[in-house]
Amino acid sequence: MESIVSYNVSNPLLIDKISSIVFWRRSANYTESTVFLPNNICGFGFTLLGDLLVKNKTDFQIMPKYGTRNTLMKPSEIKTSGDFLNISVRLTIPNGLSLFTKIPMNVVYKEDATSLYDIFTNQEINDLVDSLEEATNDEKKIKVLELFLVSKLIVCQPPLYSAIINKIHATKGQCNVAQMAAFFSVSERTIHRLFNKFVGVNPINYINLIKFRTFLEHSSSSNNHLLSVAIDTGYYDQSHFIKHFKAFSTQTPSQFFENNSSEKVSDFYNL
Repeated sequence: MESIVSYNVSNPLLIDKISSIVFWRRSANYTESTVFLPNNICGFGFTLLGDLLVKNKTDFQIMPKYGTRNTLMKPSEIKTSGDFLNISVRLTIPNGLSLFTKIPMNVVYKEDATSLYDIFTNQEINDLVDSLEEATNDEKKIKVLELFLVSKLIVCQPPLYSAIINKIHATKGQCNVAQMAAFFSVSERTIHRLFNKFVGVNPINYINLIKFRTFLEHSSSSNNHLLSVAIDTGYYDQSHFIKHFKAFSTQTPSQFFENNSSEKVSDFYNL
């Protein structure tokens, strides 16, 4: 049995920064693996029961119980063990963890997964986890998380960075760094520097991710040929389309849809 429930935050200081707090539960007899495709809105989470495991080349390894994962670049095959409960903070901006720490995101996301013990103090995380475990229902756990997040809120995103992100999303990834630099009258180097600090990947990869996610949204509801959908979503070169799709899914578009791989993609990142 699996349950995924999404809640909105209520604290006014967080409403425009956090899209939702998600409670993901599985019973111990849930043994199937699922796939997480790259996504730009996941933040960080707390596994309070069981273990979350991610597949490497040959086997599954346990992830940090309290941590963040690099979900921007490549897919992950995930399993859980035991009676499982994970609470994840989903952010309205890519890798919005930069709102709560001064550590640059390209440092945080050097590895596939980063423990929150490497970002906050051991005492802060231990106290937070204790409070989450003591809270008797979802609503009380959310209040605990909100209080912690407000206490760690240290910086707002620079207006230029927010404007660039909004522009990329408004064009659904049909843009490039040179166009962004010209539009905002800044250097390409400035844009790369902002993305290193606040996202953790370069802007070219982020633009490609948004275009990939846009293609998936259209292809799931369209009966058109895949190449026609690709053209509609900004892919003008078939070889580049296949290359980008494979980079984010490990399969060609034809393999992905013919093998019904989309059915294995977890609802956790598709709320």
